[in-house]
Amino acid sequence: MSFNNVSFSKKLLVSFAALIALSVASDALIFSKMQVIETDARNNDTTFTLTLDAQTILRGVVEQQNAARAYVMGGDADQLATFNENKRLVNEALGRFAARTSRPDQKARAEGLKTAIATWQAEQVERPMALARDPAAREAALAQLSGKSLADIRREVDTLVATQEEVQDERVASMLQAATLGKLALLVGAALSIAAAFAIAWLLSRTIARPVIEMTGLMRRLAAGDNAVEVKGRERRDEIGQMAAAVQVFKDAAIEKLALEAAAETQRQAAEEERARNDALRAQAEREQAAVVAATARGMGALSTGDLTFRIAEPFPGDYEQLRTDFNGSMAKLEETMKVVVGNASGIHSSSQEVTVASDDLAKRTEQQAAGLEETAAALDEITATVRKTAESAGQVRSVAISAKEGAEAGGEIVSQAVEAMGQIERSARQINQIIGVIDEIAFQTNLLALNAGVEAARAGDAGKGFAVVASEVRALAQRSAEAAREIKTLIADSTAKVDDGVKLVGDTGRALERIVGEVSQINALVSEIALAAQEQATGLGQVNVAVNQMDQVTQQNAAMVEETTAASHSLSREASVLSDLMGQFRLANAGRPAPQARSRNPVHAAQARLVQMVATDQVKPDAWEEF
Repeated sequence: MSFNNVSFSKKLLVSFAALIALSVASDALIFSKMQVIETDARNNDTTFTLTLDAQTILRGVVEQQNAARAYVMGGDADQLATFNENKRLVNEALGRFAARTSRPDQKARAEGLKTAIATWQAEQVERPMALARDPAAREAALAQLSGKSLADIRREVDTLVATQEEVQDERVASMLQAATLGKLALLVGAALSIAAAFAIAWLLSRTIARPVIEMTGLMRRLAAGDNAVEVKGRERRDEIGQMAAAVQVFKDAAIEKLALEAAAETQRQAAEEERARNDALRAQAEREQAAVVAATARGMGALSTGDLTFRIAEPFPGDYEQLRTDFNGSMAKLEETMKVVVGNASGIHSSSQEVTVASDDLAKRTEQQAAGLEETAAALDEITATVRKTAESAGQVRSVAISAKEGAEAGGEIVSQAVEAMGQIERSARQINQIIGVIDEIAFQTNLLALNAGVEAARAGDAGKGFAVVASEVRALAQRSAEAAREIKTLIADSTAKVDDGVKLVGDTGRALERIVGEVSQINALVSEIALAAQEQATGLGQVNVAVNQMDQVTQQNAAMVEETTAASHSLSREASVLSDLMGQFRLANAGRPAPQARSRNPVHAAQARLVQMVATDQVKPDAWEEF
């Protein structure tokens, strides 16, 4: 794997990890040597303490000897106390020495020294001191104090001290060696760290700084517009490769931008050409529009003066031709319409005169109709009163027939209910008969069960006597139930036969009542038809009377309307003359007077003729008056 394909973070991590590893190794070696020096220094302190203890032992022994000699010579009690105090100090020093030393030979020497001191104290010192308590024996006691044993003790102590000094010298040598190695490790570690730092700096400069500087220069050239540069390092997999890929994208985008700018410039030129063409077309359209507006203005001016014969002869350009065609068509249609209006105005004038004459004739005939209608109304009032009285009598007869019909129908309904009740009684009897059969069957089954229970009780012997008594009672009860059921069944059969006879008699009665109801219904229908016919006649005559009265009122109203129509016809004639004068202001091609219209038939005359014909043929109906 190439170092160029490693990311910046990993490169920096590996570089600093190497420096840290060298530093840690150097520091670890130095730390180990410092630990050796510290241990030796701590052991030297112990050795020095042991030397002091050995010297304390030697000094205490000497002090004991001096105190013993003084006590033997003078018998001074203070010297005895001094002796005991130094003895205690010697024993404590021996204990400390044996406890502090870690060398087995030194421990053995300490034990031997302790034994020698104890022997010396007992034989060479304490014995003469005990002897010296007698003043006469002091010289003998002084003679026993010998320094030979003390010399042996001194040699043992010197041996202990010498051994401790040798150990101390060895430790000092070890400390010096450790210090030398620590300095060497410090120097070597510093040199290796500096060398590794320079190597890492060179490697990082070669793999990071120089490519970044080259990429910066490449980006400056791209920013200056030099798109011909070659982007290197795209094959790398680190951040430089990513930057190279991004710069390549910038380069491609710049090239594409130039292409787009060229295309945009081409499109701009095409748009300018298109705008020029559109301006030319717009100017031409404005000229054509001005010509169309001028021609249309001439046509509208002619129309405002009433000249309907004006046409736009010169053709319009392009899409405006449809406007010219529509204008000419509109003028032609307007001219034709005005021709019809002029002709109709003349017809209205002549028709208004005819309406005036017809209105005068209608007024006279209306007066005659009013007189005849008054006489007809009086006769119809008498006929209407007679027919109404006949209709009232027929209505009373109809009411009596309806009451009879209702009574017969009520009797028939009662008979029907009786028949239905008898049928229900018959059905109930059948159901009771079925229930009695079920009870009989239950009694039979109960009898069988009681018989079986008695048999089982007999088999059980004395234990089943009580159960046998109960079974016999149940059997007797079942037999009585069966006999009662048979008696009830016989009674129900007798009742059913009698009910059947009653149903038959009630049915015959119902059929007779149905025939009576039917005949009463026929009578009621006939009476209803008579009453209805009389009522219809009375109603028809009433309607005729009302119609005649309405005709009288209408005739009076017609007289007033005829007068109004006459005045309106005169006014219409005057307005028709004014309309003809206005139509004369329009200029029309081939204008002529319209053909005279045929006079319409007088509707009043037609209605009178139809009424006379209906009266003559006896076809007058209520609806005919409404049509009139």
